[in-house]
Amino acid sequence: MKEEIKKTKILVLSDHSLAGKAAREHGQLIAQLFQSEMEVIMMTKKILPEQLYIYAEAQNVILFVIGISAPKKRGEIKGRVQSFFTVRKGISFIRPSRIPVLVVGEVLPLSTGYQKVILPVDVDRQTKEKAMWASYFVRFYNKQNIKAEVQVIHNQHKEEVTRRKVENNLSFIEKLYNNLEVDYTIIPQQASMHIDQESLSYAQREGAGVTLIMMTRFYSLIDLLFGSKESKIIGNPEGIPVLCLNERDDLFVLCQ
Repeated sequence: MKEEIKKTKILVLSDHSLAGKAAREHGQLIAQLFQSEMEVIMMTKKILPEQLYIYAEAQNVILFVIGISAPKKRGEIKGRVQSFFTVRKGISFIRPSRIPVLVVGEVLPLSTGYQKVILPVDVDRQTKEKAMWASYFVRFYNKQNIKAEVQVIHNQHKEEVTRRKVENNLSFIEKLYNNLEVDYTIIPQQASMHIDQESLSYAQREGAGVTLIMMTRFYSLIDLLFGSKESKIIGNPEGIPVLCLNERDDLFVLCQ
């Protein structure tokens, strides 16, 4: 008897804000792309993150989707509904999660969806996880005969040791994507900031649907004093969707 494959699920953690509505729209698009079911939970203070992690594991959830409202502008009319998740609360939810979290702003999905994926690459040894997840978007679009691409961006470091680490990561990505038949381009950048932060302005210029980051595993004193890199990326004013991943001991592989 053939074993029944359990359907995957996209879990949207929503609210009554514009970001909450955008999260539902992005969740629906992702569910269609990944051929998954979608469930929406309207968030309240009574719902604890630990309950959501346990529920998600039991329900074969492959992705959380949350929305974060854009920062209030000076002189803005009062009464605008803010999202349940703030940047700080969003990071607190994402960091312990074994399941990736897609963070969106108040902007609805592009007409081209996630056909253009930005993969920022630096010296991180977790590049394999980011590269694998970036490939899923392209591979699932390919199943629908829709052209999609990963745009790999990286800084050009002057220090030889740092440059070599980046080159090793790029070599791995080239081999992986060539084997998976994933369309990609590698585009060097001359950014003054961390490449993850640069990916936001790059995504906006290129009309990309999503960028990917690895969450900081251990905060340094500098992170505590000035804020972690993800605090400058998650909930960005432009509303660029950011797929946030935590390092896992077991590499999660999405069945296709």
